[in-house]
Amino acid sequence: MGSPEAYFPEYKTHLLSTCINSTYEMSWSGFKKAINRAGNQVLLKAGQIDETVDLEFDYEEKRYRAMEKSSEKLYKELRRYKETLASLSTAQLNVSDVLAGFYGQDTEAKSIAKEYNEATRSISAETLESIGQPFLQTVLNPIDRFNSYYVDMNEAIKKRAHKKLDYDSLRNKVRKLSDNPDADPALEIKLKDTTAQLALAEEVYERLNGQLKSELPRLMDLRISYLNPLFEAFVKLQLRYFSENHRHLNEVQKHVDAKTRADFRSGKLEKRLDDILGKVKELNIAS
Repeated sequence: MGSPEAYFPEYKTHLLSTCINSTYEMSWSGFKKAINRAGNQVLLKAGQIDETVDLEFDYEEKRYRAMEKSSEKLYKELRRYKETLASLSTAQLNVSDVLAGFYGQDTEAKSIAKEYNEATRSISAETLESIGQPFLQTVLNPIDRFNSYYVDMNEAIKKRAHKKLDYDSLRNKVRKLSDNPDADPALEIKLKDTTAQLALAEEVYERLNGQLKSELPRLMDLRISYLNPLFEAFVKLQLRYFSENHRHLNEVQKHVDAKTRADFRSGKLEKRLDDILGKVKELNIAS
């Protein structure tokens, strides 16, 4: 099983190296930016700042969020599946331990119970154990690695939102300065400086926005080629586990008397059980 890097060869070197810096250092400059963005966010929500809208990006982000939710749920359910198999094996073994001491001196039935107990122990100690490591290596761990890429992608999306807010805020400032009729030299200088900042902010936003619009569909397209071998491994491991269960339990079934096996196949076994329960009722134990 290849690593996610095999499917995303340019992921960290191209997108992440230019879009995000995953190590944030607290600085006065960074603190001031955070405060300014918080204030601008309030103005944006209040309609005081016109927001840039990119429907193409919004569409790709919506698809990405759906994939993120699905693959994280997939990891959770696969982990639960593995835990459920372990619980099933433990319950099966516990039942066989009780049955082993349930039949008293009935030699034939006790022998069958012993065979069943040995079969469940083999299933627990050998079959379940044999698929545990392959399940981690070929199914669970690769999904976990795939999901780890969401952390980096989400940081890139978060940074885009910050740069978009910076761009919209500067655009709003330039508009207000341009609309001011005062011929103040200081105002003209401020307008020139703010316009230069706007051009830089627009360049940064457009670059990041364009990269994400390119990378998000690529990530979506690669999910199938990445998940296909995991799905195949999962199916094969299930087949292996239940085939081994069938093999062990089929050996136990061979020790059941021929009449019981015949009655089970013909559907008469249920009637036999009803007849026995009827005889139990006739004992009038409660009277």
